[in-house]
Amino acid sequence: GAFLHEVILDTFAFHLETTMTVPDVLKVRKNPGAALALATVAIERAFRRWETGEYVLPAKKQDRVFSQVGWGFAFNEVMISVDHLTPRQWSKILDGAQDFVGIHKAIPSVDVHCARLGLVSGRANCFELDSE
Repeated sequence: GAFLHEVILDTFAFHLETTMTVPDVLKVRKNPGAALALATVAIERAFRRWETGEYVLPAKKQDRVFSQVGWGFAFNEVMISVDHLTPRQWSKILDGAQDFVGIHKAIPSVDVHCARLGLVSGRANCFELDSE
């Protein structure tokens, strides 16, 4: 099915893994469509670099970056498909991506540890109660 290739799911899972400590009340949308589209376009970019069987770096420096200018059109086209996903399709995508969450053994940041423990990082305490 659409967006169910293991490479897309693995890349998309990184987003799920890094945002899992964000409280649901702060999430704007139920399903992270933009993250799925971004993962899909990033994979397309990577595959295009290898389409000859060898890694080919674009000649122009501006074509080497993953940017709105170079990939915005592709992203917008993929978003059209993402916007048409049904709840059932989303369920399959999210279930498939869960198989990849945590497999790369990323080292959690201090922020992640704080969020999991219900604490705040030092940045949240950078103010003075009595400041004038």
